[in-house]
Parts: sequence; structure tokens; C-alpha cells
Amino acid sequence: MKLEWVLAKVLKFFTFVLFMFMVLVYFGFLLLLPLDVMTQLTRIFSAIGLPTVIAAALGIGGVGYLGYRIYQLPQLYQLVIDIGMELIAFGQAQLRRFDPLIEDSKPATSDSPTTA
Repeated sequence: MKLEWVLAKVLKFFTFVLFMFMVLVYFGFLLLLPLDVMTQLTRIFSAIGLPTVIAAALGIGGVGYLGYRIYQLPQLYQLVIDIGMELIAFGQAQLRRFDPLIEDSKPATSDSPTTA
């Protein structure tokens, strides 16, 4: 019984780590995407001969404009956030599936007090 309990706990932990990784990658991608767009725009403007400072300013302006356009589409960014929240809820539901298995294979403990 104890081995089943330990295996269930270990698999629950690995499942938790898997879903935590997926959520962190998803939201990390959303945070790093504007930085990548700015970097690529700066490279493009530098490649056509603009000085780096001006290219960076235009890249920041481009990311700002892109952010403004996304802000004007509330359904779009709400959809992206909802997908992340559904990923979190799905992970929690999968972790709850382990609870009955862990309870059924819980190691027996003695309830009677020992006297010395």
C-alpha cells in the first residue's frame, strides 16, 4: 500500500510540474513577444541604414502602435487570457483526479496511543 501511495504522490507532483511549465511558457511567451517584435523592427530599420538610436525609437513606436491596435480589439486579448486561464483550470482538474487514488492507497496509521 505504501508503494502505491508514494507512486501516486510522485506522479501527481510530475503532473503539477508539467502543467506549471506549460502555464509559465504560455504567459512567458506573451510577455516576451513584444520584446521580440521590437528587436526585429530595430534590426530591420538598422539594416536599411538608420542609426541604432533612431531604429530603436521606431521599434518602440512600432510595438506601441501594435499594442494600441490590440487594445482596440478587447475580444482578442481576452481570448488569449482566457486560453491561459483554461489551461490553469485544466491542470487543476487533472491534479484533483489523483486525490481519490491517494486517499485509497493512504498508508495505515495506528490510532491507538502507545503507552510506555
